[in-house]
Amino acid sequence: MKNKKNKALFLGVLVVVLVGVFLSNGFSQKKQTGNWPPQIGELYPDLELIDQDGNQWNLSRFKGKVILVEPIGMNCPGCQSFAGAHKKGSYGNIVPQKGLGDFEGYFKTYTGGLSLNAEGIVLVELLLYDLKMGHPTQKDAKGWAEHFGMKSKNNHFVVVPSKDMRSQASYDLIPGYQLIDKQMILRSDSTGHQPRDNLWDTLLPMVPKVLMEKMEGQHEA
Repeated sequence: MKNKKNKALFLGVLVVVLVGVFLSNGFSQKKQTGNWPPQIGELYPDLELIDQDGNQWNLSRFKGKVILVEPIGMNCPGCQSFAGAHKKGSYGNIVPQKGLGDFEGYFKTYTGGLSLNAEGIVLVELLLYDLKMGHPTQKDAKGWAEHFGMKSKNNHFVVVPSKDMRSQASYDLIPGYQLIDKQMILRSDSTGHQPRDNLWDTLLPMVPKVLMEKMEGQHEA
C-alpha cells in the first residue's frame, strides 16, 4: 500500500512539473513574440531592433512619424527586387523576381510624387531570415544596407530583431509592406502572397493621407 501511495505521489509531482514546463514555454513564446503578426487597426508591436550601424532601439522611437515596415527574407526574390536588385545587383546570388521593380520607384509613382526621403517618413527593412533561413545578425543588416544603399541618415533602416522571430507567422508576411501611422497603429498591410491590401492601389496611395494626419492632442500652430 505504501509503495502504491509513493508511486501515485511521484506520478502526481511529475504531471505538475510537466504542466509547469509546458505553461512556462508557452508564456515565454507569447512574451517573446507579443502581438504577432500585427493586425490592422491595432497597435504595432514595439519591437526591439538592432540596425545596420549597430544601434539598438525600439520601434516606438519613431512614434509621431509614418513608418513603413518591410518584413524580409534575404533569399526572397521579391524582397531582392523591392530593394533594387535589378539595378544594383542581387545580394547573395539570389535571382530577383522578374517584372517587379524597386520600392523607391513605386513609392514615388503611387504616392503622387512623394520621396522616401521626405521628412516624417521612416522605412524599416526588418530582416527575419538570413540567406540560409537562419536568424539574421547585425552583420547581415550592415551587408544588406551597404549593398542596396540604405542609409540611416535618410531614415532608411535595415534592422534585425534582438530575438529570433522566425515562425510561420513571420514567414507568411514575406514579401510586402506594412503602413504604421503616427500613433503606432497598423493602417494597411500588403504583406505575404495573398495580401489583405494591394500595395499599389491601397497602401501607397494611403501614405500622403496618413502623413497629413495630426497626432492625438496635436493642434494647428
